Amino acid sequence: MHQAGKPLGFMCIAPAMLPKIFDFPLRLTIGTDIDTAEVLEEMGAEHVPCPVDDIVVDEDNKIVTTPAYMLAQNIAEAASGIDKLVSRVLVLAE
Repeated sequence: MHQAGKPLGFMCIAPAMLPKIFDFPLRLTIGTDIDTAEVLEEMGAEHVPCPVDDIVVDEDNKIVTTPAYMLAQNIAEAASGIDKLVSRVLVLAE
């Protein structure tokens, strides 16, 4: 999908696998967990701290991430960031 230029969205802990999947640096988030962020940066990612209701967009690579249940206490909190992620992925798909 990525090689075809399609945008991708990842939420919760899923962005943590991206440095292993792609062999180039990515901007991403898993939220505000410092220990996990440090590991991601050691793997070559640029981690951006992000609240549960927001997203991080790697415009160059068309990859959108949100913390979701890495920070959310309930589905309503997770939904806010997830809705933004889906909307942005759709915009990038145009």
